[in-house]
Amino acid sequence: MRAALLYGPDDLRIEDVPEPVGEVVVSVRAATTCGTDLKMLKHGHPTLGAYPARFGHETAGERFDTGERVLVGDSVPCGSCTCCSAGATHLCRAMTWVMGGFAERIAAPAAALHPIPDGLPFAAAAMAEPLAACVHAVGRGGRERVAVVLGGGTIGLMLARLLVLDGRDVTVVDRHPERRAQAESLGASATEALPPASGPLIFEAVGRPGAWHDALQLASPGGRVVMVGGCPSGDVPLPAGRIHYDEVDVVGAFHHRPAEVDEALLLLSTGAVDHLAFAGPAVGLDGLHAALAAPPWGAEARKLVVDPTR
Repeated sequence: MRAALLYGPDDLRIEDVPEPVGEVVVSVRAATTCGTDLKMLKHGHPTLGAYPARFGHETAGERFDTGERVLVGDSVPCGSCTCCSAGATHLCRAMTWVMGGFAERIAAPAAALHPIPDGLPFAAAAMAEPLAACVHAVGRGGRERVAVVLGGGTIGLMLARLLVLDGRDVTVVDRHPERRAQAESLGASATEALPPASGPLIFEAVGRPGAWHDALQLASPGGRVVMVGGCPSGDVPLPAGRIHYDEVDVVGAFHHRPAEVDEALLLLSTGAVDHLAFAGPAVGLDGLHAALAAPPWGAEARKLVVDPTR
């Protein structure tokens, strides 16, 4: 079968590889891309393992044995570490990561599979993985009615849509007019510059130290900041006075629980979250490298839909 393999930074090759071996084999029908895939392509990633490495973690397809339509979740918690025992399975200390969606077939533990609701396209189902992370992040934010989202990438836009669905007053901050237009189409307000007034609930969805700093500066006294964008490893300078004297709560939001994946699939299947708002063009495996390196949709926030049968 054919699969995309990373041999090193920016060295992606489409090769014939042995058939995958594992508990369940899934024929991939769609695998969507995200910013993490681009990071993996350019710089590698701790979850990749040794080169050459297969990648792609937003994957939907059909079980080879039964034909059932399934989303291949990108992780399986161990169930026995201290985090799992406390119910925080998304923070599992011995997580099994499931990579390799950019291929004709992928092997996965049965525990990683989620049934796809009837009528939901494979490309839409694949987006349940990042949407589940946003479901988790919104849950970390509390119940404030007014919210600001810093960053209009696909994660920021998904956060905005979930907050709008929850009846919140949402503003997305992004420098790209195309992304601001996308935010408005999802029911949010949008602005290029940071709002002049502080807000009680801020979601940071950029993943840069400067944005973390801006998020804390923007929060009102007693407010909350949810850090959704992952910064590079290392220390990030933050305005300590906002945390101490103004009692701004700072919380992280990482990954998702299996139940949040199922919730994301339901949101997509009912149309409450329209996957077409985030979908870019479909490409085959041979077009993956070029499309990741130079996305064909300009400044809009979109995901490639990789169809290995093309």
